[in-house]
Amino acid sequence: MGWFDELFKKFSRVKLPLREKPDGVRVLDVPTGENVRELGGYQAKDGVTRFRRYLRSGDTGYLSEKDLRLFERMGVTHVLDLRGDFEKPAQTCAFAQRAGITWLNVPLFGYDVSDPKLQRDEGDDYSDYLVDSYLTMLANHDAVRQIVTFLADVPEGECALFHCAAGMDRTGVTAMLLLGLVGVDRTQIIADYTYSFGSVAEVDRAVVDPDYVDEGWNSIAARRDTMAAVYDRLIEAYGSVEDYLLACGVSAETLALLKARLVEER
Repeated sequence: MGWFDELFKKFSRVKLPLREKPDGVRVLDVPTGENVRELGGYQAKDGVTRFRRYLRSGDTGYLSEKDLRLFERMGVTHVLDLRGDFEKPAQTCAFAQRAGITWLNVPLFGYDVSDPKLQRDEGDDYSDYLVDSYLTMLANHDAVRQIVTFLADVPEGECALFHCAAGMDRTGVTAMLLLGLVGVDRTQIIADYTYSFGSVAEVDRAVVDPDYVDEGWNSIAARRDTMAAVYDRLIEAYGSVEDYLLACGVSAETLALLKARLVEER
């Protein structure tokens, strides 16, 4: 085994502690999963986002056979891996070679932004680092176009899982685009992202209280402010998530299909 494989093995086993417990609704109980969550149940412009249509998670490489079958019972037939080549997605995603799964790797960013090995030096603004990283992801229009097209093509009645390494950054940006496309409120978009870093109750309090402060790396307040800044920059630049996706080369027909897949009309 070469130095690259040794380094990858070391990085791929880093686990970030999540402070959230499964609630069976928003945060799903998948014992060998990583940060497995629903996009269902959010109020959208024309209805409510559907359950068991789009799931988000972190690393799938540790999933047991029992939990793989659990995903299949949830209706998962399509899996989108957002990791970069360094993470060897075809070799480390449990779904890559699994029968009955349509799998696609679209690298949204070259590495795991939240890898503890990449922590900034003392005194550096971690939020600035995250914002810059997310804006770089959003500048990758070709990847975004592929991501949105793949998710729109999931047949009616089936479910897609999209994931990166921790289910926080690349996955969080993708979830922001999906929820923003269908008109989910800005506060809920920020909350959905921030649920990776605290309990639902903690996050819901933090996103409505600008004076909420907590300490430490990956703090709720820092992550809340990160997604708020990125979302606001996107809207300022393009006017809406839909206009941004059109600028990425996604067709209006594809966006209409994705909306229909994601939202249950009133």
